[in-house]
Amino acid sequence: MVLGLAGLMAAPKLFAAMSVTLMDDTPGMNSTYSYSQGDGGEFRAVGNSGLDSVVNWGAYSSTTKGTVTAANDGSSWGYGQGLALPGSEYFQTFCTELLEEYTPGGLYPISSIGNAALNNNTGHPVPITLGVAYLYSHFAAGTLGGYDYSYTDGGGRSASAGNLQNAIWSLLGEQSMADLTGAALTDLQNSGIAQADWTVAANGAYGVEDMTLDNPGQAQDQLIMAVPETTTMLAGALLLLPLGASTLKILRKKRSV
Repeated sequence: MVLGLAGLMAAPKLFAAMSVTLMDDTPGMNSTYSYSQGDGGEFRAVGNSGLDSVVNWGAYSSTTKGTVTAANDGSSWGYGQGLALPGSEYFQTFCTELLEEYTPGGLYPISSIGNAALNNNTGHPVPITLGVAYLYSHFAAGTLGGYDYSYTDGGGRSASAGNLQNAIWSLLGEQSMADLTGAALTDLQNSGIAQADWTVAANGAYGVEDMTLDNPGQAQDQLIMAVPETTTMLAGALLLLPLGASTLKILRKKRSV
């Protein structure tokens, strides 16, 4: 029981120790490279040591992760402005909530990492779907078909990001499925996943999870390739509680004999 309670107490502390600086790079905003489109991703997530320890860095490619440097990061990414420290690791991500906002360059604590995101249309959590998990995992790996991973400015990568962001919002019910078009639609059609399953719960498939940022007055969710322990730790602690309770009963019986 003590072990189980210790696990429950440790879980909030783990998330409380995690924070992330989230930035965008919209074309035309004094940027070196163009990744973002409109209010959507790609976003750049620069974490602290707590978050870094749960990111599955091996699931990202050289085109979707890196180290903040003056050579590769323009002012809108925060380099040289105290927003992202040189030498910090980052990964590229997309948001799962259409109507939530954040301030680029803001430092946010992370309240949870799990398999569900909050749907803005209903106000209820919705699971990360198989379609979203497939698309983001392949994006992270640098293998998403039709995606322009070029680091050169010119709008190609921004256009790809906009297409993928709309697909993610559509598959999570944030907007119409009619917005699932272009390369992202083709990728899903070629994925081997039945269309009827694009919007079913992924339950951790492909290693994709949802990261909730504590934004003052609201919460912004982002996708992350995370190590499995982040979602199983709390469940494991809960499983220990019945074992601890039964052990306590046995000890009581022995003492009463």
